[in-house]
Amino acid sequence: MRIFARFLPTILVLMAVVVGGFSVYIASQRALSDLEGALLQAFVLLSGLAGSFLFGKQSAKEAAREIIKPHARSAFRRLMSLYESLSRVGSEIQHYRNLEGNGNSGITIAKLEAIVIEQLATADDALEDWRDIVPEDVKELREKLETRRNKRQKNE
Repeated sequence: MRIFARFLPTILVLMAVVVGGFSVYIASQRALSDLEGALLQAFVLLSGLAGSFLFGKQSAKEAAREIIKPHARSAFRRLMSLYESLSRVGSEIQHYRNLEGNGNSGITIAKLEAIVIEQLATADDALEDWRDIVPEDVKELREKLETRRNKRQKNE
């Protein structure tokens, strides 16, 4: 379905050109009635306009994506830094929780851990939002984060 939507504008414009050419050929062979001429012109006009509109819409989306990409990269770096920082805090909380037993400090650590988990969930949501704009960069970032997480787990 996605492929069809991508090529639909081209198909519509090509249909307009072909039907326009066909109507010229038919008109050169015989006289068209008023109804035939009007219907052929209406079809050419409508399919050409629809194809042009959809083609313009697609190219505007691509242009907007190219304009946003440089800004997305810098915002991405900040998001990645935040994500890594929160991950380190979460690791330290988990490490401290393993060292400490239960007690008052355990409650404080549990609260801090809940806050960090919420912040990491927000960072994950932000990454998903960016996936709509720059999916390649999000995939690359996820791979980097996974690699760093694996290295950190091996060191612990």
